[in-house]
Amino acid sequence: MGKLLTPDDLPIVRGRVYHLDLASEELARRVIVVGDPDRVPVLAEELLALREVDRFHRGFRTITGVTAETGQRVSFVTSGIGAPSTEIVLNELAALNEVDFATMTRREQWQPLTLVRLGTSGGLNPVTPVGTLILTDYVVGLDNTALYYDIPLPDEACALLEEKVGSVLTGTELPGARFAGKIAPYAARSDRGLLASLTAAAGTLELNWTRGLTISSAGFFAEQGRGVARVGTTQVNLLDAFERLASPWPGLELQNMEMEAGFFLHFLGGMRYRAAVVCVVINQRATGVFMADYRRQVLDGARLILRAFKDYGDA
Repeated sequence: MGKLLTPDDLPIVRGRVYHLDLASEELARRVIVVGDPDRVPVLAEELLALREVDRFHRGFRTITGVTAETGQRVSFVTSGIGAPSTEIVLNELAALNEVDFATMTRREQWQPLTLVRLGTSGGLNPVTPVGTLILTDYVVGLDNTALYYDIPLPDEACALLEEKVGSVLTGTELPGARFAGKIAPYAARSDRGLLASLTAAAGTLELNWTRGLTISSAGFFAEQGRGVARVGTTQVNLLDAFERLASPWPGLELQNMEMEAGFFLHFLGGMRYRAAVVCVVINQRATGVFMADYRRQVLDGARLILRAFKDYGDA
């Protein structure tokens, strides 16, 4: 028997994880994770033929059911905004999959989940129009939540990306800033098999999409170059520097910035779960173009993910 988990380690209330308010049997093995809880019922209304579970607790909405087109059992789950909220949700999803709540020990046998983050993002590549679906190949995270999880580098490409983004941060630090040199970028990647299935599915659908590199910011304002608050910033002209950052690989350009993909791929990759990220570009930072209505593009992304789930085999 494995380590006995205490209620302090993993709070369980009436057989359900504390934040998501879900029991193990209420989670599908295919999961689409979105930031906005209001996006969950939109996806369910459009894509599910049958709802088994509909739960809303502490700001997290989860709906599990069977899809109309492909007959797959899938869960739509809220991550909330940013890495700290995402960390809570992914730990509880892993616990639902791996832990026997009756004994509070890890099950001897369990299968990895397959999860895709479906979100929105800001475009960093001026030639990529708003409305484009970005399939994240590699991501560089700038939050510190992931740094509490000591996960080895997935490959040498991640090491190179960490070095290049680290140079950008050093070059944009305000001299004398209190936290200069304290931000440590980390790189992660989408599951290769799942990304291949997403790419193949995108090629069969009439969608505007591309693959590329993603920056995962620690926040929305100063962290993304928005100087709104009446306090100083550690970095200056950070966004401009990212837009000038050249990819080390021809044909695989820096495409977008969002707030959850870094921790999502870092943590789930370390857990040996199958994870990938698909985000709609809803604004172009270089030109200031903003797409206010992106419902259709998000639904297109969900249909793409469901097609990839089906093609990827018994996930």
